[in-house]
Amino acid sequence: MLLRRFWISAMVVVCLLTLAGGQSLAQSPAPGPPKAAAAAEVAVPAQLPPPQPGAEVYRRPVDGAYTISGRGFGHGIGMSQYGAHGAGLAGLGHDQILGYYYPGTRLDTLTFGPLRVGITVDDDGVTRVSHRTGLRIGNAATSSTTYALPAGRDQWRVTATGTSPSSCTLQGRVDGTWSTTWPSGLTRSCPLTFSSPSEGTVDLFLPDGSRRIYRGVLTAVHTGTSTLQTVNRVPMQSYLRSVVPSEMPIAFHSAALRAQSVAARTYAASGVGGTAVYDTCDTVACQVYRGRGVRTSGGGITSYEYASTDAAVTATSGQVLTYPFGTGRDLATTMFSSSSGGHTAPGSSAHPYLAAHPDAYDGVAANGRHTWTAQLPVTTLESTFGIAWVDRVQVLRRDGFGAFGGRIVSARVEGYDTAGRYTYRDVTGPDLRFARPYPTYSNGLSSHLFTVVAEPTVRPATRIAGANRYATSAAVSQAWPANVSTAYVASGLDFPDALTAAARTGVRDAPLLITDPTSLSPATAQALTRLRPGRIVVVGGTAAVSEAVRSQLVAYATSGEVQRLGGADRYHVAATIAAHYPADVPRVYLASGQDYPDALAGAALAAHQGAPLLLTRPTSLPSVIAEQLERLSPGQVIVLGGGSAVSSATARAAGSYSDTGGFTRVYGSDRYETAQAVSRSYPAGTTRAYVTSGSAYPDALVAAARAGRQGAPLLLTRATHVPGPTAVALDRLTLANIYVVGGSAVVSDRVLAELGLALE
Repeated sequence: MLLRRFWISAMVVVCLLTLAGGQSLAQSPAPGPPKAAAAAEVAVPAQLPPPQPGAEVYRRPVDGAYTISGRGFGHGIGMSQYGAHGAGLAGLGHDQILGYYYPGTRLDTLTFGPLRVGITVDDDGVTRVSHRTGLRIGNAATSSTTYALPAGRDQWRVTATGTSPSSCTLQGRVDGTWSTTWPSGLTRSCPLTFSSPSEGTVDLFLPDGSRRIYRGVLTAVHTGTSTLQTVNRVPMQSYLRSVVPSEMPIAFHSAALRAQSVAARTYAASGVGGTAVYDTCDTVACQVYRGRGVRTSGGGITSYEYASTDAAVTATSGQVLTYPFGTGRDLATTMFSSSSGGHTAPGSSAHPYLAAHPDAYDGVAANGRHTWTAQLPVTTLESTFGIAWVDRVQVLRRDGFGAFGGRIVSARVEGYDTAGRYTYRDVTGPDLRFARPYPTYSNGLSSHLFTVVAEPTVRPATRIAGANRYATSAAVSQAWPANVSTAYVASGLDFPDALTAAARTGVRDAPLLITDPTSLSPATAQALTRLRPGRIVVVGGTAAVSEAVRSQLVAYATSGEVQRLGGADRYHVAATIAAHYPADVPRVYLASGQDYPDALAGAALAAHQGAPLLLTRPTSLPSVIAEQLERLSPGQVIVLGGGSAVSSATARAAGSYSDTGGFTRVYGSDRYETAQAVSRSYPAGTTRAYVTSGSAYPDALVAAARAGRQGAPLLLTRATHVPGPTAVALDRLTLANIYVVGGSAVVSDRVLAELGLALE
């Protein structure tokens, strides 16, 4: 069942480019957890405010997960890679593809020197390489002065111990032991550069123990700390031989591979993602670069370079895209993503060639992410954005380009904190996407071009409440029609009299109202005016309901009859009420007169069954109660609560008056479990239930009478969440309606929504 789960001037690039075949590219550092606006909180009473004007509003789904329909893969700015493939199949050359996705740019040919690539996957702060014949070392990566590394070592590494480049140390390994080794003439300071002129590659050990092969040279660069950065100085063409197949499937059309080569070359040359130490990096934060390949255990190579992409890189040698900026013609920022979803997204105004436009080629048959569906669980939103209970998502703004009104620019995730107070986070479309991204999750989101599929949402429980306890009791009494024969009135400042009165209301099908002891509460008077009872029964002595109030009530009884059922104390009052039941009743309920929780649910059941509810001291049975038990001669004595509420000796004493000579105890480890235990007396087909605060008795007292009238169990909840026993009790029933009695200060709107999950 549903409720049981609760037991539980360059453009700033902001999007991760997740590409075809699980490959990816980013043009800013890869995002961590989404960053959202600080929480905004509103004091109780907790409730959802009206939606923002013009917002798309999506309430919490019944099954706990939003169903998403989306388009595209990645941010959608610039070239669609699947679109490039589709355009190639349609007969466009790579120059035409580039002109289509970067309108206004020009294809130029430039000469480039070596590129410095930060090998950020080598993140252990040490540069470690494999020894081979001909391996050399020097200082500056551009220096022609290098020194042979002696044989006898199987590995070499550079480490640093301080903040100065001179703290760098070169070590070689012999039989697993490292020792410092400095070739004569080599400056004993970083940078230190490994090269192999005869082979043109160097094998680098990554932290996971794998051995990656890189063309060009590898340099250990001191960055001001004892953590070194490994940098690969490599010719542009060699760099692209690794990047292009890492960014686009090698089986794509040759024109698409050439377009990708030009875009990747332009992007790398523009230095986006670079630092003072390197020009570009090797991950999705820049472009994916994996080097020449990986060395196998047998000494061979698993290549990351392929014939089709090598041909594309060679065919476009030196080609880049330029644009006439206001300061002169310069390299364009050639953003790209896997799939546009049928419409590219707008870039910044500083880059007019990144304008949004329909994409006629993205829907190529091979593109499995042109359209997609996903699931976004509310629990994911809760954990990602720090909201205890997510109840609504509003899409505030879209960019206006493409399906659904365009990509989501801003949204608001709303709900309640652990104290039941309203809270929200203002987030971006990418924030929502990266809360559950594809392909990390097979049913995750692959872009922020999506909408929420319309589906049933949680129908919250129905609240019955007024401005105060007296107004709430008046609201509860609306279940009775006018001209009732009897109405009961008890004190709203204490519980015992109202408890036994609530049980008695089931016999008379009468509402129970509460009042201030010394003056008739206005809400109570208003309710009585509507009910027009034939007579009114005041429950309790003059200390509980004053004679002045009793006199006032005369005007509201159509017969003028106001009867008081009083006594010297709560036990006498309970006995007085019990005296109105006939002898030989099928059952009697017995509860502690010292506290109310155990008796609340029992009062509703007693009212439903027309059974008396008696009160007792925990450790002794009052004589007036014993007298009534003897007179009533019940078939059963049912004790509500555990031994601390009603001792075994007291229960046995009461049970001796039953036909069986014993008693049945209905209880749990706390008030919530006791109410759950009482609810088992109702059939599983019961279609309605009442829920009240387990710590604010006035609402529960009047709710017990109404629940009794309708044959519905009364269960208890905490203010900010539904306790497990209550969830289980509700799960067992076949509920079409749940009524919460009390305002949001005692039962939050979050609980209302949570309870709604139990509705069939």
